[in-house]
Amino acid sequence: MEHGEGNWLVDSPRFSGHLVQSISRRGGLKYIFLTHEDDVADCNRFAEKFSAKRIIHEADSHAVPQAEIKLRGYEPVSFGKDFLLIPTPGHTKGHAVLLYGEKFLFTGDHLAWSRKRRSLVAFREYCWYSWKELVRSMERLLEFKFEWVLPGHGYRARVSREEFESFVKSLSS
Repeated sequence: MEHGEGNWLVDSPRFSGHLVQSISRRGGLKYIFLTHEDDVADCNRFAEKFSAKRIIHEADSHAVPQAEIKLRGYEPVSFGKDFLLIPTPGHTKGHAVLLYGEKFLFTGDHLAWSRKRRSLVAFREYCWYSWKELVRSMERLLEFKFEWVLPGHGYRARVSREEFESFVKSLSS
């Protein structure tokens, strides 16, 4: 994501020349936000190439022990003027999402849009830590404003407040 205070990469793909060139043309990277332990791929190579700081929750930091910034606890953390890092345990113990400008919610493996169901989905079969915690994390997300869900897997979607509230209710029933 391009940003005037430095560009962000959310989760890490494989390191490829084409992607590196594209990122370079856009001004490089300042931060690599890793939503959880199993989507770190080549984050270390990107960090080295662009002198970017890696951010991950301490509970998942065994996947990137050299991360420069480790979130602690489960309270949201403001980062710069536009970013909020929100711990959302469930998929993994250290899963976290990134809220940008009260508009875009980068959800990692926590939440996605299903075209087939035409609704939001959480992946119970891929919940490695705790489904109960994942549901609680979804309930905590009701405290925040956002318009777009941008997942690591599944489809992105513009989501109304009502749709999200209805989805969260359905998880508890």
